[in-house]
Amino acid sequence: MANGFSLTRDDGLPAFAERFAGIGVTAFAFDFRYLGASSGEPRQLVDPALQCADFRAAVSFARELEGVDPDAIAVWGFSGAGGHAIYVAAGDQRIAAAVALCPMTDLIALMLGIPVRNLLRLAVDTFRNASGRGPLQIPVVGPPGSYAGLTQPEALPGFEAIRGDRSLWRNEFLPPSFLKAPYRPVRVANRVRCPLLVCLGDRDHMAPRRAAERTVKRAPHGERRAYPIDHFGGFLGGGFDRVVSDQVEFLSRHLLVVRAQRW
Repeated sequence: MANGFSLTRDDGLPAFAERFAGIGVTAFAFDFRYLGASSGEPRQLVDPALQCADFRAAVSFARELEGVDPDAIAVWGFSGAGGHAIYVAAGDQRIAAAVALCPMTDLIALMLGIPVRNLLRLAVDTFRNASGRGPLQIPVVGPPGSYAGLTQPEALPGFEAIRGDRSLWRNEFLPPSFLKAPYRPVRVANRVRCPLLVCLGDRDHMAPRRAAERTVKRAPHGERRAYPIDHFGGFLGGGFDRVVSDQVEFLSRHLLVVRAQRW
């Protein structure tokens, strides 16, 4: 299990992990390199390619755990990590199931929603870092009209709402190494051979909806669930109850059956 852009394993994930563990699914949540409790320098660097490599390493680690069926592994991700989960599942035919909560599946579509002035400043800061004048860190999230990576109305209150008591999350990141190559999980969804559950928010103004819908349609075994929630609503109140119930049912159907057949 991995979290979204700059978030850590203590931000919203424990509640899901506890529910999964309650049905007999081993839940392993981790921080990407440079973030939270993980090591690495420079701190707060967000690089999707490296994060996908970390996700694959986490899968390999989980397969070696005692009592875990190596062929009954699922990948779970929120927001940006939802896109990573799709990439990992597309490249590993042993993955038994994948879950993406409000996934970011097309960086190009996401950039089209960023204010032009912020895109220009991000480009300048990226150049400064690449030319050795950095590292220059900018806010991950801020109110509408501010300079930050995410400024949608739900962004700042959402980050604040799901931040855990022991969280090591910091509202800063190195801009933006993820722009060095196109990041489009939607383009590889057709290679995801395992069952894929995509949970969407009808009030989500952060994850590009059309790209997420195309992702479900392109996946050979895609399943779609939609809820009256914003980008972070799956972690909160009744939204959490509905989302986690559907995910528990999905994992029971695709993981526990596989494990029972093998064991």
